[in-house]
Amino acid sequence: MKTLAGRVAVVTGAGRGIGRAIAEDLASRGADLALFDLQAPLEAAAGIAAAHGVRALAVAADVSEESAVQAGCARVAAELGPIGVLVNNAGIMQRESADHHTLPASDLQRMLAVHVGGAAAMCAAVLPGMRAQRFGRIVNLSSVIGLVGLQRRTAYSTAKAAIAGLTRGLALENGRHGVTVNAVAPGYVLTEVLREKMRLGTLDHALFAERSAVGRWATPQEIARVIGFLAEPASGFITAAVWAVDGGYAANGNPGEALGPLQAMEAEAG
Repeated sequence: MKTLAGRVAVVTGAGRGIGRAIAEDLASRGADLALFDLQAPLEAAAGIAAAHGVRALAVAADVSEESAVQAGCARVAAELGPIGVLVNNAGIMQRESADHHTLPASDLQRMLAVHVGGAAAMCAAVLPGMRAQRFGRIVNLSSVIGLVGLQRRTAYSTAKAAIAGLTRGLALENGRHGVTVNAVAPGYVLTEVLREKMRLGTLDHALFAERSAVGRWATPQEIARVIGFLAEPASGFITAAVWAVDGGYAANGNPGEALGPLQAMEAEAG
């Protein structure tokens, strides 16, 4: 059932991994897509359009730059129509480091600029149009690491935790205008990049799978399906929520060795 037919959706960080899976899922529900990434994801857009019979636009934009965000969203509105769905997936990983006091201040600033500033800028760009339509669905990507923390990943966990505050505030501001704002906090996800790290032996898959209740990592498609549901018109009574889609990882109060090894620094948790 094409529950998003006639809607225009924007997905940031959509060139590969979780972002590509989100775009695919929204297209399968009938949405026309704008895929934002640092370099225009032309191949992804073409593949999605061909596979799902929707319009798909590739947009090159650094979400931490307000002018690029405004220009990109204006282009989407002009070429595809009013934006009804926004998924803020763009993000960066923290560099390998020791404890927080050894991390350059510029690293924390960049982390916040992309994850929090980028999501906030994208929301600011689309909210006037959503309020005018009296329909909007915004889903921000947090992380299980924003829920439980991770040593030597303080900058990343800080940025992902801040997404919850942004989500709740925007939900309260916009709920009476037909706009819902939610966040999804993925656990560890089997993306192409992480599969390669496992192959090279730089990431211990079993260690993190052991902590989760289901004993494995997520696929990108499992995360995407939850986001797709939150994007649908029928999800209109869900707002200001942070959904942990982590296989029970955050609920485990007995982490054992799972938080100790430096391999944790390689992991993409949302």
